[in-house]
Amino acid sequence: MNNVELFHYLLLLICGAGALTWLAERVAIPPAVVLLLGGCVIAVAGKRVPDMDPDLLLAAVLPPLLMSSSFYTAWKEFRQELTTIVSLVLGAVTFTTLAVAVCVRAFNPDLPWAACFTLGAIVSPPDAVAAKAILQRHPLPGRLVAVLEGESLVNDASGLLLYQMAVSAALTATITVASGTGLFFALTLIGVAVGLACGQAMCWVLPRLRDPMLGIVLTFVMAWASYGIAEAVHGSGVLSVVTCGLVLGIRQHRVFDAGMRIKAKATWEAIVFALDALVFILIGLTLHGILAHVNHEGAVLMAGLRVALPATAAAIAARLVWVFAAIWLPSRLRAGHVSSQPWSFGEAVVLGWAGMRGVVSLAAAIALPGNFPGRDLIVFSTFLLIIATLVVQGGSLAPLIRLLKLRPVARHTMSEHEARARTFGASLAALEEIGKRASDLERATIERLLAEYRIRVSANENAYTSGAERVEHRARFLRVELELVGVSRKTLLDLHRDGKVDDAVLHRIESELDLEELRLLRLLEP
Repeated sequence: MNNVELFHYLLLLICGAGALTWLAERVAIPPAVVLLLGGCVIAVAGKRVPDMDPDLLLAAVLPPLLMSSSFYTAWKEFRQELTTIVSLVLGAVTFTTLAVAVCVRAFNPDLPWAACFTLGAIVSPPDAVAAKAILQRHPLPGRLVAVLEGESLVNDASGLLLYQMAVSAALTATITVASGTGLFFALTLIGVAVGLACGQAMCWVLPRLRDPMLGIVLTFVMAWASYGIAEAVHGSGVLSVVTCGLVLGIRQHRVFDAGMRIKAKATWEAIVFALDALVFILIGLTLHGILAHVNHEGAVLMAGLRVALPATAAAIAARLVWVFAAIWLPSRLRAGHVSSQPWSFGEAVVLGWAGMRGVVSLAAAIALPGNFPGRDLIVFSTFLLIIATLVVQGGSLAPLIRLLKLRPVARHTMSEHEARARTFGASLAALEEIGKRASDLERATIERLLAEYRIRVSANENAYTSGAERVEHRARFLRVELELVGVSRKTLLDLHRDGKVDDAVLHRIESELDLEELRLLRLLEP
C-alpha cells in the first residue's frame, strides 16, 4: 500500500467512523464499543489492512486528545480530590499489576514471572481516551468525574515505570528498587517540567498573536511538541502534554480573546471527534496483525484465551477491591471526623467499574521486543482484555449509572442565573456611573443600554428567586428572541440574493447573528 492509497484508506476509515458513531447514537450503545467492533470486522474481513505502528499512533493521535481532556479538566475539583487520584495512580495501578501477574501465573505456570508482571503493568492503568469517550455522555457527580478524568490523565507514569522494570527483568537487565524509584521520579519530574515550560511559553505567545487561526494551529503544534520534547529527554510525554493542557486550561480566560476562544473550541471539537473515533477503529484494526502471528502458531489462540480471561477478571476485580478497601471504606470511617463528604456506595461502584483500557495499553504491548518471552501471548491477551473492558464495562456503564440513580450533586455555589445577575449587575452599575458623566448627546444611547441591562439583571434575578414559573417565562422570551434572529437571517439572505448586499456585509452580519443565536441557544439549555 503506497502513501496515496494509505491516505485514501485513512479517509475511508474516518468516514466509516462517522457512520458507526451515527449508528451507535441511534441504537444507544457507546460509540467506542461500536467503533472497536467495526475495526475488528474490517481487520478480520479486510484483505489489505496496513500494520499500525504503535509509536506513530501514540505520537500522532494521543497528544491532541490528552491536551483537549486536560484543557477542560476542572482544576479546582482536581486539587480537592488529589489524595484519591494519587491513591488510584500509585496504589491501584501497583495492586492491579500484582493481581494480574499472580492470577495469570496461577493459570499459566509455564509463563515466566517477568512476562506475567509485564502483562499486569501493561493493563494496569485505565486509558484517558477510553474514559473520556465513555464518561462524557453520562451526567455524574462532579467529584466522581474529577477523579476519573484526573486519574486517567496521570496514571501512565506509574504504569510505564512498572512496565519498564518488568521488561528489564525479563531481558536479564539488572534493576533495583532504588533505580526503579529514580526512573519513576525522572519520568514524572521531567515530564511535568517540560509541560510547564511549554504551557508558560504558550501563555506568553498567544496574547501576542493577532491572527486567531495562527494561535489555534500553535495549540495543536504545542500538543505534539510537548509530547515529543519530553520523550526526547527521557521524560513522560503523557505527563508533559497533560501539564501543558492544565496550564493553558487554568489561564485560558486571560490568555485567549473571545474570537480565538470561539474558533478554537469549534476547531478542537471537530478534530478531537475525528481522532477519538479513529483511535478505537484503529485499535480494532490491530487485530489483523495479531491474527497474522496467531495463524503462524495456532496454539497461541487457546493459550491467549487462557491468559486473557484470568487477566481480565483480575484487572476488573483488583480495581473494585482497591476502590472499596482504600477509598470507600476509609471515607466512611472518617465521615464524622473530616469535613469532606464520604463516598457513597453508588459512586464507589462506578469508580471501580469505570476502568476501561485502550490505546496506551495496546501500544505498550505491541512495542515489546521481538525476543521477549511470551510476546505473542501478551499482545493477543492485551487486545482481548481491551475488548472485554470496553464492551463489558463501557457498554454496561450507562445502565449501571441509571440503576444506581447517580446524579450530579448540587454544590453550595451560585446558580447560573444568580451568577448572571451578579455579572450583569456589575456592568449595570458601571454603566450608571458612565451615564452620570455622559453628555446630553450620549445620554439617549446610555439610556438604551441601561434599559437592556436592567432587563437582563431582572430576568436572571427572577429566574433564581421566583421558581420554575419565572424560569419558563424567561425561556419563552428567549425563544421569541431566537425566532427574531431567524427572521433577520432570512431577510439578510433575501437581500443578498436580490443583489442588494455584497458578500463582505453578508458574512459580517451573518457572523453577528450566529453569535447571537449561539448565545440564545446556550441560555435555553437545561
